[in-house]
Amino acid sequence: MKTIKGDTKVYAILGSPVKHSRSPDMHNAAFLELQINACYVPLEVKINEIESVCEMIRSDTIAGSNVTIPYKEEVVKYVDVLTEEASRIGSVNTLYSKQGKLVGDNTDGLGFEKSLFSDLEFNAENKSGIVLGAGGASKAVTTKLCQGEIESLVIFDIDKKKAEELINHLQKFNYKSTIDLISSNQINEFSFDSDLIVNCTPIGMKDDDPLLIAKEVFSKQHYVYDLIYAPLETKLLNFAKLKGAKIMNGMDMLAYQGAESFSIWENVPPPYEIMKKELRNA
Repeated sequence: MKTIKGDTKVYAILGSPVKHSRSPDMHNAAFLELQINACYVPLEVKINEIESVCEMIRSDTIAGSNVTIPYKEEVVKYVDVLTEEASRIGSVNTLYSKQGKLVGDNTDGLGFEKSLFSDLEFNAENKSGIVLGAGGASKAVTTKLCQGEIESLVIFDIDKKKAEELINHLQKFNYKSTIDLISSNQINEFSFDSDLIVNCTPIGMKDDDPLLIAKEVFSKQHYVYDLIYAPLETKLLNFAKLKGAKIMNGMDMLAYQGAESFSIWENVPPPYEIMKKELRNA
């Protein structure tokens, strides 16, 4: 058990809800492993409290923070400096202060990229994909898929305007990928024909959540990636696995992005294996 002192640096994860988050487990394990006098806590805030929390980070009262649902886009308006990665993605998941300025970065893209392309061994070239959800995490996912030169990509969100805004953002960068919007009644059709299916929505976290895609759609040709990591196997992943699809949950993405944030804050190589082990044991 770590002793908290007056000079202990405090890091946080900012979101709502955050009670389910396993980020504190992996970061606190990393601090302990490297004997760094710091702690990491969940910070559940209302939307009207975000600006004041950002000011606490800017002033180094809070040493740094990760940002999760639903504030990855909201915090952008309060940062002084956006990194090139965060600007390209259009959302922020990592905050810290540098020379009195609040910096917004994004490590979600790197986390998704490593877990999908390296761990799951998916090659995006000449492939097609469907992404469910158009929030902050989806921005990182779709950016990396387009950078990986996926041939065609369709996006669905219950909020049509949000999906349109994401597509417009992606098209600014002149990617080679064809990007289109689909409606809810087209999800099964496009999922059936796609090589990759990615769920970027929170649907699947609860036992009584509906199945986003009909179970008959899945086959062994599919790669199915669900960003949810609690539970480790959602209904979506379970039915896909039963049909022989290659599946992945959000645990490795969480570990990779967390390790990168840790490295940015502390300027030391992160103890990645320790962080990943702690996540799996949490």
